[in-house]
Amino acid sequence: MYFYSSVRLGFYQLIPLALSLCGVLAWAQAPKPQDKPVSSACSAADFKAMAYSINDVLLREKRALEWLARYGADCPPAEIQSIHNNLAVWLGTADTPKVHLTVKDLYQSKQPVASTLEVSKNTAPAKEILPSGSVNTTSTKKVKTLPNKVDEKTAVSKEYQLRESEIAQCLPNEIANWNDGSKDTQMISPKTVYVYDHQSAPTGLSEDAVFGVLQQAATAWEQCGGQNTVVLKRDFFEAKGSMKIAVVWNDDDKLGTIGLANITKKTLTLSPEAFQNLKKSNANRNLMETLQMVVSHEVGHFQGLTAHSRRCVDVLSYYTNDAGEKCSIRDNGILPKHFEYRSMLPTACDIQRCRIANKN
Repeated sequence: MYFYSSVRLGFYQLIPLALSLCGVLAWAQAPKPQDKPVSSACSAADFKAMAYSINDVLLREKRALEWLARYGADCPPAEIQSIHNNLAVWLGTADTPKVHLTVKDLYQSKQPVASTLEVSKNTAPAKEILPSGSVNTTSTKKVKTLPNKVDEKTAVSKEYQLRESEIAQCLPNEIANWNDGSKDTQMISPKTVYVYDHQSAPTGLSEDAVFGVLQQAATAWEQCGGQNTVVLKRDFFEAKGSMKIAVVWNDDDKLGTIGLANITKKTLTLSPEAFQNLKKSNANRNLMETLQMVVSHEVGHFQGLTAHSRRCVDVLSYYTNDAGEKCSIRDNGILPKHFEYRSMLPTACDIQRCRIANKN
């Protein structure tokens, strides 16, 4: 049987077996973390580069903790916020509770406290009650002001916290699919080798960067119980007992998708044109984040997950279907418009669903 499945971003239109690329440009407006180094010794871009350069999960966790211990205390609020918001993407499975708590503490320590406002000359002077009971209307005081509405940063922080909790924990009865595919099956092979060919990749995406993204996805999905290896095409030799999946850049068979998992041909195809269009539509879009989500999504199909998740946060999800039905967020949450809610790596529910399908 010829079967394939693909990623849908933003508000795609569903078509049989493949998913249209409509809506990807709207989704591309999500904000991008700071990539340019800052003058401070602490730079989110440096933390990200460090994380992406280390394939070993334990070593990546160790280096992250060392980096935070060295630079975290002096990290500007904007830089630590960028690290906080992208921790799961940049560290993958090395985003352990210890690392997460360290970054969270740093992030919270740099949040602004209640501000003070000195009364200006154009406003009524603050009244000071003197010991005699008379009123001095000439002195100025620093008056603490209380917000009369929910602070925007606080609201955003709550949205990120909810997203992080949904990524880390799968509550009972939360697994739900769109019923757009056949029943989940066992993974294509207990041992899989993803062989990457960088030919025809879009300008701006280096071979090392894409290799790192593949490695992140492959390692994260090993929580399901299989063994995944990533090698470059020039370094690959036939491995007995392992299933080879060719990872290529090609627009010949894209069928309007940005990524395509062809189970029959055993290929994971990425669309150069789709990524180029994303870059043109929004130069500030972080293509590495998009690539990480797409690759993680497609690898999930090779793990045996056929139908797409109805939880917005799951890497196997999409946001809405032809009937206008929307994905779900815990506690009846509303899908944020200012950042991508979908996880870049498999969530707890993605992994649990995979383990159920593979009886692990």
